Amino acid sequence: MMKFNPNDVSLVDRGAEARTDELLKSYEESSYNWMPGMDGLLRISKSSLGSHGFCPLKYKFSYIYRLPSEESEAMVRGTNVHNIVEYFWNHVDDVLDEVLTLIADDKKHVAKEKLFSVIPSPPTPYELGEQVVIEKWFDWQWNRLLITEGKHWKPIGNEVSAHARMEIEVDGENIPVHLRGFIDTVFSDGDGGSILMELKTGKWNMKKAKSMREEMQFYRLMLEEGGYADYLPVTHWAWEFPNGTANGGVKAEWEIEQLGTRKTSYAPKTVMRNLVKLVRSHLKDEFEPAPYAAKCEWCDFMELCPAWGGGMENAET
Repeated sequence: MMKFNPNDVSLVDRGAEARTDELLKSYEESSYNWMPGMDGLLRISKSSLGSHGFCPLKYKFSYIYRLPSEESEAMVRGTNVHNIVEYFWNHVDDVLDEVLTLIADDKKHVAKEKLFSVIPSPPTPYELGEQVVIEKWFDWQWNRLLITEGKHWKPIGNEVSAHARMEIEVDGENIPVHLRGFIDTVFSDGDGGSILMELKTGKWNMKKAKSMREEMQFYRLMLEEGGYADYLPVTHWAWEFPNGTANGGVKAEWEIEQLGTRKTSYAPKTVMRNLVKLVRSHLKDEFEPAPYAAKCEWCDFMELCPAWGGGMENAET
C-alpha cells in the first residue's frame, strides 16, 4: 500500500515536543506498560484509552505485551489523508491572499483552483480512495472560506502536540499518570476561546457522536491539565467525516457542538470514569476480554483470546 507524506517531518519523528521541561520529564518517565512496582508512571493516549474501552485484553496485548498489529487499508488511508491536511494548513498562507483577492473579484473558479493547488499530488496515484476523501474535505474548507471571508478560517493550531500530568483517584489512592496526544486542528471561536476539530476517515453514523465527544473531552482535558493557555478556554468541539459513507456509513458529515449543553455535559464524567477503569486495570493486573462478535472480527488477537478458545500463554512467550 502506497504511503505519501509531503511534510518535512512525520508526527513520529517530531518527538515529544512538550510545552515545558517538566512535562517533557514526565513524558520520558512514563510508559504504556507501567505496572505497580515499576519506576515512572502510566502513559495514556486517546488511542490507548479507547483501546481499553474496546476490550481490556486487546489493550493488554497491544500496550503491555506490545504485540504487533497488521496495518490495515483504513489505517493507511487515514494516515495519507491526515498528512495532506497537515501539509495544507502549513502551506495555505502561500496563496491565501491571492485567493481572497480572486474571490473579491468574483473569480471564484480560479480562486478555488488556486487554493487546491496547495495540495500536493503523490508520486503515484492513490490506491485506497484517498483522493475522493481529500476532495470532499477540501470542498468543506472552500465553502467555509466563502462564508467566513477568511476571518478565523485558518486553524490556530495544526497537529498540536499536547501533554499533561495529573493524578487519577482510584479506590482512595491518587495515581499519577501522563496524558499524551496530537490534536488535529484548533480553531479560534472568534471570541477568545477555541474549537477543537478532529478529522476521521471512517464511516459516520449517529452512534459515533458519543465516542467523538469522549475523544474531544480527552483532548480538552490535556489542554487544561497541561496549561495550554493559548488554546483555552475550549468552548466548542467538532469533527469531520469526509468519508462517512464508507462501510455502510450514513453520509459524509461534519458537526460542531458548543460545550456546556446537555448533550455534551456527560463527557467529562465519562472520560474520568474511563481513566479510573484503565488505571485500576493496571493496579490489579486485571484485563478481562470483552467478547462481542461484531467488534472481535476486527481484532488481531482472536487466536490468543481465551474467549475465543485461544491461550494467554502464547502471548507471554
